[in-house]
Amino acid sequence: MLASPSRLSIAACALACLMLGAQPMDVRAQSPAPASKPAAAKAAPAKKKPVAPSKKPVSKPVAPALPPPPPAVELIGHVVMPPDALRPGPPSGQFDGEGRRASSPRFDAQPVQGVSSIKPGPTPGAWWSLSDNGFGRKWNSSDYRLCIYLFDVRPRTQAGPDSRTALQGVIELSDPARFFPWRLADEASPERFLTGADADPESLVTMADDTFWAGDEFGPWLLHFSVDGDLLGPPVELPDNVRSPEHPLVLSGADHARLERSRGIEAMDLAGDNRTLVVILEGTVTGDAPRTLRVLRYDTQAGKWLPGTLIYELDEDTVSVTDISRIEGNRFVVIERDDHEGDAAKAKRVYSIDLDKALADKTQAGKPLAKKLVIDLLAVSNSGGLIESLAPGALFRFPYHTPESIQVLDRKHVVVVNDNNYPDTGGRGVGVKDATEWLWLELANPL
Repeated sequence: MLASPSRLSIAACALACLMLGAQPMDVRAQSPAPASKPAAAKAAPAKKKPVAPSKKPVSKPVAPALPPPPPAVELIGHVVMPPDALRPGPPSGQFDGEGRRASSPRFDAQPVQGVSSIKPGPTPGAWWSLSDNGFGRKWNSSDYRLCIYLFDVRPRTQAGPDSRTALQGVIELSDPARFFPWRLADEASPERFLTGADADPESLVTMADDTFWAGDEFGPWLLHFSVDGDLLGPPVELPDNVRSPEHPLVLSGADHARLERSRGIEAMDLAGDNRTLVVILEGTVTGDAPRTLRVLRYDTQAGKWLPGTLIYELDEDTVSVTDISRIEGNRFVVIERDDHEGDAAKAKRVYSIDLDKALADKTQAGKPLAKKLVIDLLAVSNSGGLIESLAPGALFRFPYHTPESIQVLDRKHVVVVNDNNYPDTGGRGVGVKDATEWLWLELANPL
C-alpha cells in the first residue's frame, strides 16, 4: 500500500541506528490509696489475678497477588532510532504547555518521534508508524503536523550485526474536505493540515482498501483517512457521549468530560472479520467500576458501534493499556503498564485475551475478560548476547514509561516499540534522552 507521490514524501536521509545497552535495572493505671481496715476484721477474700485483656490479632495488609511469571521470551532482534532525528517541514516546538508562544521555535523542522502504533508496511521490512500529537499536550503542539511514517526497519539479530532504520516516506494528515466540524489550528491553509492541537492519534489500523483508521484521545474519536492522508468523514464519537476534557464541546462548556485527560482510544486493532475495529479505552469512564476499561467494537462497513461492551480489568500495580494486536480469530495480545520508568519500572506486561469466548459465554456478562500473562517486558532473555553490554545471564529490561506498540507476526513472534514522548528522558537513565527502540521477541510457548 503506497501513497501517491504528491503526498508521500520520500525522505532524503536515512536515520542513523544507535545501539543502546540496557542498564541493569534495578498503660498502666496508678493504684488507688488503700482503704482503712474495719474494726472487726474478716478473712480477706483471695485476690484474683488480673486477667490480661485478650488481644485480637492485628490483620496485616495483604499485598495484591501478582500474576505468575510468564514463559521465557527471547530477544532476537533489536534496533534503535535516535531521538533527535528531524524530517522536512515547518519549524516546530514554539509553544509551551499553556499555549504561549516563545520568541523562536525549538526545532528547525518536524521531529521524527512519538511512535504510538505500528502496522506492517507494503513491502518486507517496511512499517507504517503513527505519530502521536507532538509534544505531549494539546496546547504545545499546534505547530506539529500529524502524520503516518513509512519506515524501513532492519533489526540487529544474532545472525548478523548490521541494522538500519530509514524513513522512506511521510503521509501528512489533513482535512481538505472540511469534515472536521471544529476550527483547526491550521484553518487558513487550503490543505487544512491536522496538528497536535486538533487530535492526539494513538492507534492505527490498515484496511484492505488502502485506507487507515486512527484512534484519537482528544475526542475521543475514530478518524478515517485515505492513503494520501485526507480525512474521509466526520470524526466518529464514542457511544454514550463519552468525551475527554480536550473535546471542543467540553472546552466550550457545552458538555462535561467522562474521561480523564489523555485516557481515550489508546489501543485498537482489526477483528477477525476484517471490518470490525476492537477498541480499548485507556482510562476508566466516570461511573464505571475502578480499574476497569471499556472494550468497544465498531463496524466500519455499517458505520455503527456494536452492542455488548466488554470489560478489561487492570492489575493492581498498572495504570493503563497501551496497545492491542490480533493473534488469530478474535484472540488478541494487550500491553499493560505502570506509570514508572527506568529502575523504578515494575510492571510492563503483555496479556492474551479471547473476545469470542467472552461474547459466547452469557454467564460472563458484566465480568472482566479473562487474561493470561504471556510476556514480561522487564524480564526478557538475552541468552544469545544480542545486547553486548549486559552481563551473561542478565535479563534485558524494556523500562520506558510507555511501551506503546505491539504487532503479532505469528504465534511465536511479536514486535514491540516504545513511544519516546520526545524530548523526554529517564527510560535508560537519568538525563538520558529517550530513543525509540524496536524489539523482536520469540516466545517459548506459542500464543
